[in-house]
Amino acid sequence: MSLLRSGNSWGLELKSYYYPFLLGFLATSFQILILREFEACFYGNELVYGFVLAFWLLGGGIGSYLAEKKIHPATKRWPFYILAMLIFAAMLIALRFSRFVFGYLPAEMTGMSSVVISSLFIAFLISLPLGALFVYNVFWLKGNLLITYQLESVGAAAGLVVYFGLIPFVSNWQAAAIIIFISGSSLSLLAERKRFIFIFLLTLFASFGLWQFDFPAEKIYWKPFNLVATHDSPYARLQVVKTSEQTSFFTNNLLAFNYPDPSAAEEAVHFALLQRPKARKVLLIGGGLNGSLEQILQYPRTEIDYVELDPSLIELAQQELGPSMDVLNDPRVSVHLEDGRRYLQETDKKYEVIISSLPEPATAQVNRFYTIEFFSLIQKKLTADGVFSFILPSSENYLSDEQAQFLASIYFSLKKVFPEIKIIPGDNNIFLASSKNLDDSFQFFSDSLKKYKIKTLYFRPELLFSRLTQLKRDYLYQRILSVKKPRLNYDQAPISYFFNILLWSKQFHGIEGKILNRINRLGQFWLFNLPLLIALLIFILVGIFQKPTGTIYLLPVMVMGFTTIMAEIGFIIAFQAELGLVFGKISLLLTMFMLGLFLGSSAARPLFGHQPGQVGYLMASQAGLIIVLVLSAASLKLGSEILFYLLLLAMGTLSGLLFAISNSIFLQHQPRYGLGYALDLLGSFLGAWLVTSVYIPLLGLKLLFSFLILVNSFCLILIVLRFYPLKK
Repeated sequence: MSLLRSGNSWGLELKSYYYPFLLGFLATSFQILILREFEACFYGNELVYGFVLAFWLLGGGIGSYLAEKKIHPATKRWPFYILAMLIFAAMLIALRFSRFVFGYLPAEMTGMSSVVISSLFIAFLISLPLGALFVYNVFWLKGNLLITYQLESVGAAAGLVVYFGLIPFVSNWQAAAIIIFISGSSLSLLAERKRFIFIFLLTLFASFGLWQFDFPAEKIYWKPFNLVATHDSPYARLQVVKTSEQTSFFTNNLLAFNYPDPSAAEEAVHFALLQRPKARKVLLIGGGLNGSLEQILQYPRTEIDYVELDPSLIELAQQELGPSMDVLNDPRVSVHLEDGRRYLQETDKKYEVIISSLPEPATAQVNRFYTIEFFSLIQKKLTADGVFSFILPSSENYLSDEQAQFLASIYFSLKKVFPEIKIIPGDNNIFLASSKNLDDSFQFFSDSLKKYKIKTLYFRPELLFSRLTQLKRDYLYQRILSVKKPRLNYDQAPISYFFNILLWSKQFHGIEGKILNRINRLGQFWLFNLPLLIALLIFILVGIFQKPTGTIYLLPVMVMGFTTIMAEIGFIIAFQAELGLVFGKISLLLTMFMLGLFLGSSAARPLFGHQPGQVGYLMASQAGLIIVLVLSAASLKLGSEILFYLLLLAMGTLSGLLFAISNSIFLQHQPRYGLGYALDLLGSFLGAWLVTSVYIPLLGLKLLFSFLILVNSFCLILIVLRFYPLKK
């Protein structure tokens, strides 16, 4: 059987080549869109991402495996693509209205079971036909697996570029409508003349429905609340709900702030600023739109640098709150629209007070603002007696073991940097840190309010008295200090976001909390040593018992899928920690990997088919991947932007080579075009599930890359011992 096509006319060949390109374009676009939609519906922590990615990859793998079982020669192409697009549109609608199925209110926290069921049903169903289409495309290209893989990689890179070009300007559903319309219109041009009108009108109807129904669907979702505005920014879905007394702003269905909210604004500001009431330079990271800026401006000497990541949030607040946002134009307020950590890395200023009003570390992205490395950066930007403050949700009268563990992780991480720490008890714990003395007594705050004539509604002596009793302060410290061997929070070992996920799961008294608690108690042996021993045992058994003509040839592909998904996520977390969350640059990271897949599979083209020396090239590619992993582990803390791009490009190139050469050897024995692709996705499924929920928070990036280096080394040893004799 020929593995490379020849002899077709250019017109038919180009037409055939478009379909795998379109598949890559749709698969990447749909995956990003559905991840963003899950983030908006289920507040997007890493456990949610892990489930969605895992079930997506599982669906694609099963789809490709099943497709090769039944392929009819007369199978037309366009109906499968139209079906995939219609399923995707239907699943977007199903996801938005899933709250009615599970019976929860808008902005209400939901349990893990609803996330698992939704991701299993929605992500799996969307990816199933996409996986099947890969095999069909190989069949339609008369067995040309390599060209199919190359074109899909190019389409995937194009999907990233086009989608990330759309995000800043349109909503998630509108982006889906544009992508479906462009793809459907192109299919109608390729179809038979009698089908042209049908395909065009069908995709036009689906796209128009998504575009027009977007805001009405949001309004239905938010009933009985009065949703007045919504906007999908590159960073989150922003929603505005109004009542007669208050305007509430939500990001991804979680409350960002209310306006007016004097209670939240006062506690965020005055516990910190009363420590240094004559401060001139104050930095506020997030949280300035709820009235905090007005509270800071009560101190007559202050000049404020206010850092906000999402410009759309400020624009929406100005649109909905009008004159109330005139404080942003105050000459003493400077607004900086960028990542807070990146701002600190680049500024030369020193501050007397730095207030972080960011959400709790529920995700790895937010966790960057609660690590030892971040606290060290804060210390460098403070004056000698400067004060740093942040807020974490808590409980005023009782702390569970999980809450104590979470707070202890942050407290002892902060203690590594600042010698003086005070924690104000309450439903929100206010952390104060400095290199000089701090005072958290009731008498101090009561006297300071009078002395500096600060006007407040809730931050008043009669309310502070019950909050600052010695009994409550002693209980809080006792619970935190009672945690044995508290785990510190690092950029590359973000344990605190795992503790936060654990707290989230405990609210629903389901089995998920018990599972996460058990995982949390596992030591390095169970999470690192034992899996490595199991992997080694599997490789040994496969090497001994698997026949040379079996699927052993595809084992490197499965290991590659497992490795690359874990490494990609590790790269993104390290990139954000070192260089900040910069929307366009994250997309460029992913595009570099896709470009690498194309370059690697292109380089493998002369080796595809019955070529001598393929096993040697396979060993070289596997060894190259190990070298890139070693370099990656050594480079994570260097903070070199160009190095991140080059390493992902190299990893993609070697992955493309591995996929092509492994499949070439396998196809010489068994003409099963879908099996290699299915195993690639199966490996990615295992990696996606493990990396976000277990390996990164509990082991950290250093051990993660060590694990990947050893697993790939075992695979290389197997190739050498098993395949080398075939050259004789």
